[in-house]
Amino acid sequence: MNVAILCPVCSHATHFIGFQNGRLDGRRFHVNGCPSCHYAFVVNYRHDYSTIYDDDYYAGQGADPSVDYLHEIRHLESTIRVYEWEGLCKIFKDFFPEGGRWLDYGCGLAGLVEYAQHRGHSIIGCEYGWAASAAKQRGPLILSEDELAEHREAFDFVTLVEVLEHVADPIDLLRRIRTLMKPGGVLFLTTGNAQPWRSNLLKWSYTRCPDVHISFYEPQTVKLCLQASGFQAQTLNYGVGMESIIKFKILKNMRWFKYRSRYLDALPWSCFCRWADMRYQVSLHPYGVAL
Repeated sequence: MNVAILCPVCSHATHFIGFQNGRLDGRRFHVNGCPSCHYAFVVNYRHDYSTIYDDDYYAGQGADPSVDYLHEIRHLESTIRVYEWEGLCKIFKDFFPEGGRWLDYGCGLAGLVEYAQHRGHSIIGCEYGWAASAAKQRGPLILSEDELAEHREAFDFVTLVEVLEHVADPIDLLRRIRTLMKPGGVLFLTTGNAQPWRSNLLKWSYTRCPDVHISFYEPQTVKLCLQASGFQAQTLNYGVGMESIIKFKILKNMRWFKYRSRYLDALPWSCFCRWADMRYQVSLHPYGVAL
């Protein structure tokens, strides 16, 4: 007798979507989806986090070859990741023109933390395992989950950049983050939008790294997760920082460029980014306001 697998977001019975092979050892992953909230997830996800999130992963030689955080740290002011960091700083300043306390949760090697600190923002990061040790050796303030417990209702702004796709229980994570935020604080997150891929999810690049990408969201899914976690879901104005974030995403996916340049900046990015957003609907994910 088959046992129904319930959706971690809305508890509705889910259905089987298909199998996806991992990149690290050919492991076969079982992907299910929810017809109610459109959350999709890897059922038999990996738990050996120290193995999959090792130094090879952060150098782009692991489960997700599109990342290369070590390169970005070594070229902090010239990497194309600067476009994303610029966009996030613009969004922070738009919400908090007088400044505020900023937490980058799941900060990786803390590139955003260093970049924003160099521009005068009050920001700290949170990370675990190998990445946390590597980041701390360079100097930025990186906290563990236990250390964050001392910062209840301390932050005005929290960024969650490409983190949600790595977690099996998004509502639990968002509830923990909510305890760290002041009422009225803003949680800004990025993750891929699964909605344009609903009919062929397993062809989407996000699902092709099932060793580490285990959760997939549509805007409706993110809204439900935020509402269940103590947030009010709001829609972001595309014009404030999103163009810079999408510019980085385009360049990252092309994999042709590692460094920013005046030649890249001279291209008609406003048109490119608008087209990409219409096609992939990146900006439709809501942000959260802490209640």
